[in-house]
Amino acid sequence: MSFEKIKKDNIPDRVFQALKQEIVNGAFRPGDKLPPESTLSTELGVSKSSVKIAIQRLVTLGLVETKAGDGSYVRAFSPDEYISQMGEFLLSDSDISHITEYRLVTELATVGVAMERATPENFASMERIVDQMDKAMASGDFHLHAKLDYEFHREICRATQNEIFLLSDGIIGKMLRQHTSILNRAYLEKARLKPVPEEDVHRRLLKAIQRKDMEACRQCYVEMFAVFE
Repeated sequence: MSFEKIKKDNIPDRVFQALKQEIVNGAFRPGDKLPPESTLSTELGVSKSSVKIAIQRLVTLGLVETKAGDGSYVRAFSPDEYISQMGEFLLSDSDISHITEYRLVTELATVGVAMERATPENFASMERIVDQMDKAMASGDFHLHAKLDYEFHREICRATQNEIFLLSDGIIGKMLRQHTSILNRAYLEKARLKPVPEEDVHRRLLKAIQRKDMEACRQCYVEMFAVFE
């Protein structure tokens, strides 16, 4: 097994990514012992301290366990545990593309159920969130806008009156929040470069759900994700 030499910027993170990828790809399987830190340091062309930091991050995520005086071993973990940590893996362009596709399919299905079951209370909550999003957008606060964006879509899940929608959304919540953050950063950057519609896409989505216009909902989602093109 050979590793590519690590570039000098953000070294511990890059070491983490290299090791994590080997685990995900199956090069290291549950129960396998990782090479000694000194060996990894040499193969990757980085310091032992960078390797140590990277391994500790793998330990924190539950992918690796360290045995005192013995070394570090890849852990066996359940699918639920793996999914709960997926937010840490959303780093590459292909990952973003995959979660965008996933959201487009699953959230449109969720919208279809929500538009049939949403209560006045659900719609009032969505309205409050969209109002707050408008203020965050006006101030250029993408961190707040991203947080509110995630809450808006959580409220759509609640409007289904089906706890499984909320549960499944919560299981991959880390990944969805990171995707939403990246999406909002791109959306706000695009807004600085060219005019955007006077009415925010989320408000248009809310109105489309209220009037049960599925095609309009689909167009809203396509517009939201178009910033990745």
